[in-house]
Amino acid sequence: MSGLEQPSRSIAAKLALAVATALVLGSTVGVVFLASLFGSPSSSSACAPSGGSGPGSISRLLAGSGARVAATLYGGPGDSVSGSVGSSGVNLYQHPDSYAELGGTTFQTATALGGLPYETPLRITWGGHSAIAYKRDIGFGGPPIDGLPRDIDLWFEFAEALGIPGAATDDWAGPVRVQRVPATGAGNALAQTPEPVADAAPASTGSACDETGGTTVPVTPGPRARLLSNGLAAAPASAPAAVKGIIAAGNQIVGKPYEYGGGHGLPLDEVAPTYDCSSSVEHLLYGGRLLPVEFDAASGYFESWGAPGPGKWVTIYASADHIFMYVAGLRWDTHNAAGPDDGTTGIGWHPLVRESEGFVVRHPVGL
Repeated sequence: MSGLEQPSRSIAAKLALAVATALVLGSTVGVVFLASLFGSPSSSSACAPSGGSGPGSISRLLAGSGARVAATLYGGPGDSVSGSVGSSGVNLYQHPDSYAELGGTTFQTATALGGLPYETPLRITWGGHSAIAYKRDIGFGGPPIDGLPRDIDLWFEFAEALGIPGAATDDWAGPVRVQRVPATGAGNALAQTPEPVADAAPASTGSACDETGGTTVPVTPGPRARLLSNGLAAAPASAPAAVKGIIAAGNQIVGKPYEYGGGHGLPLDEVAPTYDCSSSVEHLLYGGRLLPVEFDAASGYFESWGAPGPGKWVTIYASADHIFMYVAGLRWDTHNAAGPDDGTTGIGWHPLVRESEGFVVRHPVGL
């Protein structure tokens, strides 16, 4: 293993190994190096969470360009400690085209590639060919490998498809090139696109850190948030840090499946496999550091939370049955309640104003 004592593991690794690995963390080179590359703030700053290529559909392409980083492998018969379930909740054997972003075990810390949302596709190049992989896991990083920042774990089946030697025995650690791909189209369409893609997206709207853990959020001029073509939102450049943090947290879970009771019972700094209305709003408010990490309540609680009436930046509509909110002009909701032109049908950002009869209107103090 190219100058490496222990390969990094995904979030599914056993706790004992995780604690031991944490002792060697300390380099932020990878985060600083790639945050500027992958946190680019245009509409292609992240890919729609509905992407993904599905089981057994890894297609090799011609070699791509991109940033050169250190990669390690995990999973398979040669790995006795990593599990087979990604932190996104999927079975990685059913999604072999997967990778884990390294740095830590929460979205606030696993930012070696810029803090990418789940299902963000990357074109991974090793040797003379490449393939498209999707983020479905997070995990610890570690020391550099041959002087390169250690930023990504490749699921062993994906590594085998690339022809990386030792993939089946988990004994490889070395350089790959990682490159963003277009944020539109399905995974199988991406896998049929061999042309190189620019390493960084056009800086048409700028980018900013939300000051709530280093998450990069797209920003846009003017006083209103903007819905991007991939379903994510760009925050107003002039918005307070709390508002940018709310939008960044929303971008983390856009497209998550709705489940009544989903997301409850977990710390708010964890990304749950499913959400309901109140747990998703609470995740966003935590992103703005407006709730403690252990907060957990039903929607009716927010009928008396904060201050009465609409806010300048954030307005919450709560009842005993449902909760939604507007953040800098975009609505966060669990469905397209204003009709077919209201964006995604599920959890995420919606551009239209919906009916609000029966809801109590509140806002965070100061916002």
